Amino acid sequence: MGIFYSALAHGFFDDSLCAALPDDAVAISPDQHADLLAAQGDGGRIEADADGMPCIRRDTQTLAMRRATFIARTKREAARRIEAVAPLWRQMNDIRAGDAGTATDAEGQAASARFALIDAIRAASNAIEAQIAGATAKDLKAIDLANHPLWPVE
Repeated sequence: MGIFYSALAHGFFDDSLCAALPDDAVAISPDQHADLLAAQGDGGRIEADADGMPCIRRDTQTLAMRRATFIARTKREAARRIEAVAPLWRQMNDIRAGDAGTATDAEGQAASARFALIDAIRAASNAIEAQIAGATAKDLKAIDLANHPLWPVE
């Protein structure tokens, strides 16, 4: 049983599963295969070198690109937190009940508390994004978005 890489097919093949291998397939070890997949999981791209052997290529990201990535991650974290507080359907029901005047005092207070927390999450997201916009490469490495101190306690 062997693992092969084909540059033309841009993929791996196991000769115990494939009756015919591509003409350009080159044999690699199981350790190489595992290393390549792990590196791909860490953001690398598997490409063929001049001899057709698979190798990892990493894009060099500019500071602006890294900041944009962190800002996108911040927006996703804010969306996740808002969804945990009140999914969209809950927010719509709260708005409609308030507009129709059908909400009880307790329901209205609960809705107000949810919206206040959502506003706090949005404000925290904006503040974190502003922090990221001026961050150095070293600062970005130190940011833990999931546990950032600006997020409100839910």
